[in-house]
Amino acid sequence: MPVRRVILPVELSTGHPGEGGGAFFLVYKKHSQEKRFLLGKYLNNIWQAGLDMLFPPPPLCRVCGRKLVLRTRIELCQRCLEKLPLVGESYCRQCGRPVAAGKEPLCFDCRSIRHFFVSNRAVGIYSGILKEQIYEVKYRYNRQLGIGLGQVMALVAKARGWIPPSAHLLAVPLHPQRLRQRGYNQAELLIRGMQDCVQVPALKPGVVVRREVTQASSSLTPLERRANLRGAFYVPRPGQVVGKVLCVVDDIYTTGATLDELARTLLQAGAKAVYGLTLSIAVDDYDLVGFEL
Repeated sequence: MPVRRVILPVELSTGHPGEGGGAFFLVYKKHSQEKRFLLGKYLNNIWQAGLDMLFPPPPLCRVCGRKLVLRTRIELCQRCLEKLPLVGESYCRQCGRPVAAGKEPLCFDCRSIRHFFVSNRAVGIYSGILKEQIYEVKYRYNRQLGIGLGQVMALVAKARGWIPPSAHLLAVPLHPQRLRQRGYNQAELLIRGMQDCVQVPALKPGVVVRREVTQASSSLTPLERRANLRGAFYVPRPGQVVGKVLCVVDDIYTTGATLDELARTLLQAGAKAVYGLTLSIAVDDYDLVGFEL
């Protein structure tokens, strides 16, 4: 059997720089330097992580990134908290929408629609900086901000007694297609933030499922929204909700169509009662000024 002869290049035949192996020596030297650099960087990262465990760095505001002077349960600075348009003391007793002081305790919508949920409460008004922050969470993938806003929800809801006794938190589900596109459910981020501040159990994702990708509802009338959502949810294992008091968490309440359809589905599956807790709520001018239409 013939033997093939392999002739090495002169540059690789020796490792001495002065005897034709200069190129090989330089490559080897560069490779060694890169390995030492990576090892040093790795050890430095371990050292820094150890220092952070012993001496934790000051927390940063989840909105603006400023250092927080004090460690509080809400990881938002005082300046950002003061900018949030919180709902005041005068609001609809059914859906939580702000109404004119001293007027009818129900907003115009709740006077004309029978809801399946017991009541909904909203922390802030869907406008200004809060509207921008919700957009940031949902469409600019700012998960940390979503957790921070959930912390705000928890403390406001606790102070006002908005979380029913023995309630379980439940996030409004996204359709699997939209969940894959976004990578997370913003309502679940809010619940994560809430559980940093209050001891309230939450049902795991999948207890209630969104079966359809519904049409975008921003251009629909209230009645069209309800028709659009009819049959959108189902409960695969009703035993997980039977007899439970549920507090549904979402980022915004507009007409209440989503919460109503979800509440109807949960009650049919055996839930004892359904409440709502939303980060924000859309406001109608005629409710604020007390007009009768």
